[in-house]
Amino acid sequence: MAPTLVIAGLDLGNGYVKANINGLVRVFPSIAVKQFNTSHHTPLAEDEVGAFMKDIVNQMDLSMASPLVNSTERRLFGERALKSGLNLEEFDVFARTGKSEVDLSGVLALATIAADRLHAYYGKNGSLPATGKIKTRVDLATALPIGEHKQHAKLYRQKYLNNGSSHIVTFHNFERPIHVEILFEYAYVANEGESAQYGIMLAKDEFLNMIHREAVKRFPNGELDGITGKELVSAKNTLAIDIGEGTIDFAVFSNGKFNPDASSTMNQGYGSVLESTLSKLQAEGYPYKSRKELSEFIHQTPSTFTKRKWNHVKSVNQSEEARFGDITSGEVSKVFSRVGGFIEVIFVFGGGATPLEWSLFEKLQRRVSEFGDDNLLPIVYLDSKFSRFLNVQGLYQIAQKLRPAVNTKQLAKAK
Repeated sequence: MAPTLVIAGLDLGNGYVKANINGLVRVFPSIAVKQFNTSHHTPLAEDEVGAFMKDIVNQMDLSMASPLVNSTERRLFGERALKSGLNLEEFDVFARTGKSEVDLSGVLALATIAADRLHAYYGKNGSLPATGKIKTRVDLATALPIGEHKQHAKLYRQKYLNNGSSHIVTFHNFERPIHVEILFEYAYVANEGESAQYGIMLAKDEFLNMIHREAVKRFPNGELDGITGKELVSAKNTLAIDIGEGTIDFAVFSNGKFNPDASSTMNQGYGSVLESTLSKLQAEGYPYKSRKELSEFIHQTPSTFTKRKWNHVKSVNQSEEARFGDITSGEVSKVFSRVGGFIEVIFVFGGGATPLEWSLFEKLQRRVSEFGDDNLLPIVYLDSKFSRFLNVQGLYQIAQKLRPAVNTKQLAKAK
């Protein structure tokens, strides 16, 4: 069987992986755990494989051979990793080492594609491959923070292309190993924030209406009357503030094109808030071991038994959010002092946008107003539930255009 061709947009966020592969979107935590003792693992029985496939990203047990991944240990992912009790491998939001330089980026990218391909194969055939091997070709678009992109994008792309050789991902969940060979034929590394702005530019009816609502409701005195959602997303000179878990990217567009000279990265994100909260709670004796575990607790509805603890944890976290809002608005001032003269619209989005809105939005308005009373700029503040997907949707649009002539019939068969 000839290798299938897939189109992939991968947003390897510090908190969550957002993947769009052939139009199918998946989200799972950006975590893994290395296994140093695998002797106790029991392979899945044949009648258990179907249930495994339904939750593959949370149950897979993988090893990898790739220039993207230096360590060859087997790894667990998603919920299985989170509940394993082992030390989590997650992006260090305080480290000076970037995403392109750590194994976890490659691990998550390869795992996501391998899971998609095995899931698709099983869905089509109702069985595991008799040969123990699946081959796939990939057109990929992914992204790095703006600051890191300037120095590392070229080498990062070359690692994916791998001089025309395949990356090997092996599943160890079954009686015999299943190997997925991944060949990246085209690869593009965008700037985070830049790719999200492409997603905004391509907004259609429902999203356009939402953008308009979000802008107008924050100017209740009618300052934006008569402006449409289409006009907002069509603005040629914009500042996009992408609040991630490990970074905040300030993506500037001038005359409709990304302006790398004016764009920048703040090397802190909402994960910094969670880490600070975690440190304070651990000092008080709370047993949380990771920011992911803490985040899961904060964002769930508390039960009768956890309500008191939840209220205290939430209070500590809000104190850190307020502090971080001050830091972020100060950074916006620096950016705006460089580009404020030509910016027409400000967009705020990303996984950390909604948690910080109560602290950040008014501070942004005050910062903007400092540059003149007539400096009325729409600040389009987008909900994280939707806007966390902007980067991956923009990346998927880019990936679709990498190949000069994509065989759409072959893509349809690969889904």
